[in-house]
Amino acid sequence: MNDKREMLLNQGMGKLFVSLALPGMAGMIVIGLYNLVDSIFVGQFVGPAAVSAVAMGYAVILVNQAILSLFATGASSLFSRAMGAGDQKTMDALLGNVFWPVTLCSLVLTVITFSFAPEILFALGAREEILSLGIDYLRLLSLGFVFGAVGPALNFLIRAEGQMKTAMKIMALGTITNIILDPIFIKVLGMGMEGAALATIIGQSLFLFGDFAHFKSKQSSINLSTKSFRITWPLMPEIIRVGFSGMIMSLAVAIQLSILLSLSSSYSINSNIVMSTAFRIMSFFYIPIFGISYGLQPVLGANYGAGRFDRVREAFWYFGKVASAIAVGIWLFFQLFAPFILSWFITDAEIVAEGSRQFRLFLSSFLFYGLIAVFIMLFMALGKAGKGALLTLGRQLFFFIPLALLLPYMFGEIGLWLSYPLGDLCVVLFGMILVRSELKLLKRPHYAGQ
Repeated sequence: MNDKREMLLNQGMGKLFVSLALPGMAGMIVIGLYNLVDSIFVGQFVGPAAVSAVAMGYAVILVNQAILSLFATGASSLFSRAMGAGDQKTMDALLGNVFWPVTLCSLVLTVITFSFAPEILFALGAREEILSLGIDYLRLLSLGFVFGAVGPALNFLIRAEGQMKTAMKIMALGTITNIILDPIFIKVLGMGMEGAALATIIGQSLFLFGDFAHFKSKQSSINLSTKSFRITWPLMPEIIRVGFSGMIMSLAVAIQLSILLSLSSSYSINSNIVMSTAFRIMSFFYIPIFGISYGLQPVLGANYGAGRFDRVREAFWYFGKVASAIAVGIWLFFQLFAPFILSWFITDAEIVAEGSRQFRLFLSSFLFYGLIAVFIMLFMALGKAGKGALLTLGRQLFFFIPLALLLPYMFGEIGLWLSYPLGDLCVVLFGMILVRSELKLLKRPHYAGQ
C-alpha cells in the first residue's frame, strides 16, 4: 500500500496520467462495449427496430448502474482517502459495504423488471415490433442484473487502489467474451435478442469472477478474509452521502433517455431509431472521457486525504486539459463522419441519410464533455456530494427537461434535437462557477474541506 500511496502523492502528473488515466480510459471503453456491441450486432442481424429495443432496455440497465454507483462511488472515494491517510482498517472494511447492498438491491430490480417488462417498455414508447423485441431482450437480461452490478461495483475498489491495469484486464475478460458470443448466439444459433442478452450475462459473470480473483491475490491492498464480507455500518452514511451524486447521475440519465425515446417516438419510428442510436454512440464515446476522470479520482482523493491541496489543483488542471483535447477530437469525428458512424448500427440507407443532420446536431456539445467529466469528479473525489449531485442534476434534469418540453413546442422536432446540447452548455457554465469557487478554497493555507 505504501508504494501506491507514495506514487499518488509524489509522482509527476504526466506519469500518473499514463499509469492511471490511460488504463482508466481503456477500462471504461471495455465497459461501454458491453451494450454497444449488442446494439451493433442486433442492428446488423435483426434490424433497425432492434437498436431501439436495446436502447429502451438500456434505460433500465441505467437504474441498475445507479444502484452500484450509490455504493461503489462512495466506497471508492472513501477508499482513496483512507489510502492517503494510511487507514488500512477502513480499506479492509469496504468490500462488504459494497457487495451486500448492491446484490440485494439488484435482486429487487430483477424481480420488478422481469415481472413488468411489457409495461416498462410501453411507457418508454415501445410499440409493435420494438415492444416485442424489447420484451425478449429485457426479460432475459434482467436475470443477470446481479452480475451486471456487483462486478463493476467491486471493480471500483480496484481502481481506487490505483491498479487501473488490473481493473482493465478484468473488464476486458468479460467484454471480449461478450463480443465473441454475440454473433454466435444472435446469428449462428438464431437466438436473436435473447442471444444478445445471454452473451452479456455470461460476460458479466466472468467480470465478477475476475474481481474476486484479484482480491484473493497478493496484489490487492485489501486483506481479504471472512470479515471482509461484513457490513461495517458506521461507514455507510459516508458511502451513501458521497455515492449519492453517482446514483443520481445514472438515474438522471435513465430519466433523460426515457424522455428522449418517448418524445422521438411521437414523431416517427425513424426518429426513434436515430435518437436511440445517437444516444448509444454518445454514451459510449463519453465513457473513455469519464474514464480519464476515474483515473483522476485516486490522485485527487489521496492528495486531499494527505492535505496536499496544491497537488489536487495541479491534477485537476492537467487531467482536465487532456480530457478536453480528446473530447474536441471526438466531436470533430462526429461532425465529419456522421453517415459512416450511423451505418454501424442502421442498415437502411434512407434512415442514415435523413438522420445524419439530426445526429450532428444532437452531439454538437460533445466538445465540452472533458470539462463536464472532471468537474463532476472533482466534487466526488473530495467528498462534496452536494455539489456533485447539483452538477449532475443540472446536466440531466434541471436544464434538460424544461428545454426538452419547451423547444419541441416552439420549433417542432428540431427543438427536441436541440434540447440536449443546449442543456450541456448550461451545465458547463454552471460548473465553471462551482469549480472556480472550490479551487479558490483549496488555495487557502488552512483549508480543511469547507
